[in-house]
Formats: sequence, C-alpha cells, structure tokens
Amino acid sequence: MPTEAEECLENVLRGVSPADVFTARGHPNITATNRKTLEITKDPYVTRRGDCIVACCAEKAAGELRRDVLQALTAPGVVVVILSTGSAWDYIAGETPRVAPTSTWRIVVRTSTYVDESTVAIRAGKSAADLDRRLIQELRRGVHLRVVIGVCPLSV
Repeated sequence: MPTEAEECLENVLRGVSPADVFTARGHPNITATNRKTLEITKDPYVTRRGDCIVACCAEKAAGELRRDVLQALTAPGVVVVILSTGSAWDYIAGETPRVAPTSTWRIVVRTSTYVDESTVAIRAGKSAADLDRRLIQELRRGVHLRVVIGVCPLSV
C-alpha cells in the first residue's frame, strides 16, 4: 500500500495535482549538510555557510508559485518537491504549512513545524543532508536543476 507521500508523488508526476515547475542551478559551494531544512534561492551564488541551500539562481521563489499551488498550500495536504538534474533525482515530501508563502527570494522545506514567509512544507521526511548524494555531486558541478513543487489536498 503506497504512503500518502508516494501517492502524492504519483499524482504530481501524472499532472492531476496542482504543481509548478521551474529551474535553478547548482553551485560549487553547495554542501547540503543541514539536517533540518532545505533551501532553493534566487541568489546568484552560495557560500559554504549556507549548508541548507541546494540550488541558486532559481526562476521562482515561494511567493511566486502558481496561484493554484499557493492556494493548495493553505489547506491540509501533502507537499512534494521533486529535484532533478536529468541524470540524478530525489524528492522530499512534507505537510502544507496551511498559509500561502510570500517570499520573493527563496523556498524552504523544513523538518520542523516552523513557518515563515518562505516555507512551502513542514514536517518533511528529508532535509538537504538526506538527499541522494549523486544529486548533490551534480549540483556542485553547477548543473541546471528542474524543480517541481506539487500539492495534494488531504481527502476528508
């Protein structure tokens, strides 16, 4: 029996759940060692201190996601973030923050329940440190990253 996260991943990949797709890119300073968060930023560079950052130069920030995705984030549901370089990929699933993010600079996924203007998922099952290391190696080479953020409302 598939988990809610696996079902949501399938629904997002099939295009039956609200989702947004955009690109970002890696950077040589990406370490992705943070155990609590994962961040994608519009900043053009990454310092080694930004251990939660997995990609920079993002085309979108949390508050710039499609309207249907932002609306879905305000209700109870599952959030899936799919990261793919073409030769490596991984995904993170969490819960909706139940508020629409407004950040025009970054996107954050958290393992905690903390919510701010950049949060698109809480209680995530993974952080930056848990991502497939092949994906992180690719990102350290500065390759382009395809990001899909999808939301699956919970059935009541």
